[in-house]
Amino acid sequence: MHNVSTVKELVSAAALEYKEKDFCRYIVNGAVNVKSYKEFYEDCLAVSRYIRTTHTDRIHIGFIGKTSYEYIACLTGMIFSGNTVVPFAPDITTEEACLLFEDADIEILFCEEEFREKAEIIFESCDALKKIVSLGDKEWFADIFRAFSSDSDFAQLKEGDVNPDDCALIIYTSGTTGDRKGVMLSNRNLAANSSYEAYSMDNDDVSFSILPMHHVFCYACDVLKTLYDGGTLCLNGSLTDMFRNFLIFEPTIMRIVPAICKSVLTRIKITERKKPQLSKREAAELVVGRNFRRMIAGSAFLSGAIIDEFEQYGITARQGYGMSECSPRITTSDFSDKNKYSNGRLIGVDDVRVVDGEIQVKGPSVMLGYYKKPEQTAEAFTEDGYLHTGDLGYIDGDHVYLVGRKKNLIILSNGENISPEEIENCFADDIVIKGIIVFAENDRIVAEIFPELSLFEGFEASEIEMKISETVDRVNLMLHSDRQISSFRLRETPFPRTSTGKIKRTTFFIRSDSSAGD
Repeated sequence: MHNVSTVKELVSAAALEYKEKDFCRYIVNGAVNVKSYKEFYEDCLAVSRYIRTTHTDRIHIGFIGKTSYEYIACLTGMIFSGNTVVPFAPDITTEEACLLFEDADIEILFCEEEFREKAEIIFESCDALKKIVSLGDKEWFADIFRAFSSDSDFAQLKEGDVNPDDCALIIYTSGTTGDRKGVMLSNRNLAANSSYEAYSMDNDDVSFSILPMHHVFCYACDVLKTLYDGGTLCLNGSLTDMFRNFLIFEPTIMRIVPAICKSVLTRIKITERKKPQLSKREAAELVVGRNFRRMIAGSAFLSGAIIDEFEQYGITARQGYGMSECSPRITTSDFSDKNKYSNGRLIGVDDVRVVDGEIQVKGPSVMLGYYKKPEQTAEAFTEDGYLHTGDLGYIDGDHVYLVGRKKNLIILSNGENISPEEIENCFADDIVIKGIIVFAENDRIVAEIFPELSLFEGFEASEIEMKISETVDRVNLMLHSDRQISSFRLRETPFPRTSTGKIKRTTFFIRSDSSAGD
């Protein structure tokens, strides 16, 4: 299955190769349901037929829903149909939805019944939106899967022509800078980025999916890569059910963000303290199940200390690296010991280079551009066609090591270039600090910190500040004098974050006249 150029070709090839094997497991009313590779392909085809019977011209389809089997079958079927799909987070506000719907030229919105009221408000305010399709409950999907199946009259419907290089998905960036742009990804982008051999799941791997599917990180990495490799995907549902579902599905591997890595590690440690008679691995198995061995972290920095701690419990945690503009992977996790603190091994699909410290990418995974933003698209690429990632780092062999973000670089009056992320990452495994941002103020390195308030119940403000000061002093001892934090201030409220857990720097950043960078 090496030469696939569309999502449909990828899913079709997987169905042909793996047939009745379990592709997706999910929980309905307390029971585990199973869909095979063949059934998933057939359900995607049914959705595609349904859409093509209602809209013969290419349109932009908005999609709002929670992660479920029906969601991924519907999203994939929409891509099969040759239309452009624009998925949104279930908690999107009506105000933001109206702005983005107009920007994306969405003509029809598919949404689950619980979002119907919100959809009606959007419909009244958005001139481009012509129709709302309420997906209702699970029975709605079952009816579509059955009515438009390969056994129905609609099976004779001529397959639509899908150009691999037409826009298949528009993914709006998370907005850490406050400027949300629509990343245009083609079928070829998605297929190429999931068809690599640098890391492949074993056929008996069971992947546990906990992240929202409206992010390309989750859809491409959990759904498409699992299809390509022939593994089995288990859908978690609500995050509140994660630890219960660990024990139900007993997965072998999962993709995760560092904040959830910490919560898993904390739960294991609590179990270990409560049951000191158990070995470390036995304590871990009470939390994550008997088979869990590998964890892939993305979206933010995962500290080496956490990687080392997980190893004590028989769990190999590694980092990957990517961005929506690259569909999304630039690297994949390397589970060997040699490069365990790297940001992953190059997947080998694209050409990746470093110019003036910045990582740049060119190849079939790289986006078509930003929707209706030609100037910003042009700025995103070098003259010879490489994408500016904006990430500072270096490549050692076929492994990438990140240093920070170019736009956040601090330049002091003495000429020193300082990456705030390098300093912030020193606090990544410190339990007393929930969030930290480092920046320049009056030509000095300062920090804004939100403490882990659950650890300071009953403490006076001065006591909290003293404890945080001790932590800052400890980190400063490890830093060069130019990078030491000269002062800090505490926040009373958490940092605003994107849906993938990244802090929105521009929502709080205070820039003085003497600060040379943000």
